[in-house]
Amino acid sequence: MTKTDRKRVVVIGHINHDRIWRLTEPLRAGGRIAWSSRETRLGGGGYFTARRLLDLGHNVALLSNLMSDAHGENAFAELQDAGFDTSLIARRDGETDFADILLDPTGERTILSSERRLSRTVLLDHEIAADAFYVNAPKLPDAILASLKRAPLVISQLPLREGEVRAADIMVGSKADLPDIPIADVWGKARRLASNRLTHLVMTDGPAAISVYDGNTETRVTLGRCVTVRDTIGAGDTFSGSLLHTVLGGKNVVEASQLAGDATTAWLERRESQTRSATEKSIS
Repeated sequence: MTKTDRKRVVVIGHINHDRIWRLTEPLRAGGRIAWSSRETRLGGGGYFTARRLLDLGHNVALLSNLMSDAHGENAFAELQDAGFDTSLIARRDGETDFADILLDPTGERTILSSERRLSRTVLLDHEIAADAFYVNAPKLPDAILASLKRAPLVISQLPLREGEVRAADIMVGSKADLPDIPIADVWGKARRLASNRLTHLVMTDGPAAISVYDGNTETRVTLGRCVTVRDTIGAGDTFSGSLLHTVLGGKNVVEASQLAGDATTAWLERRESQTRSATEKSIS
């Protein structure tokens, strides 16, 4: 990526500590389930999207929170070493809450989060500028809302819970989170949150076709190929990072969705291969 192509992007969202339990069989009520391996790694919607944008060569600032305990300190150092701009990360007193993710052999995941962790809000007391913003947070302070109004490009995750009205050009959601709801109705919800600035709603559906809706017409985007992997954690957030990158590169939203979907497929394959290799090495 050239200096001209490299953009300043602010990603607003959570940085989680994910504790991933790989189960030997699917969950069932009242059952006893064995697990084969367990690992802890950084995750969260903010982290995965920001990581993708950083890997694609952009100057990425994370607007998020970390606790002041050893886990938070280690995460902050890891993010700095990776090359993120960490100047907008607030440090809060207290202990880090882990998200436990139960991952079954088919790739289905169950996420256990404390109410305290889910209620975290991001902090900012002054306006900031960037070439683009990505927002994955329901509640936003006034300084962020003002910054979004002035930004040339804003992509926002569609909040599942009640969220602040924010300026956004594109909203991204998952059909799995809003099953059996007509896309026109989802558009209405997105439009109320993003106001008249909204131009497109992008709804992913795992390996199935992506729907791109402009308020009148739904365009279905079929991925070039599908893959089966055990770990899909972060796939939707990685898609959003690729989508923002491709829109910044000048593609329209339909073209960008196709390219982002195919790039996410390749990302999932690479991670699955890396995980398999690491597992084989640990066994040998």
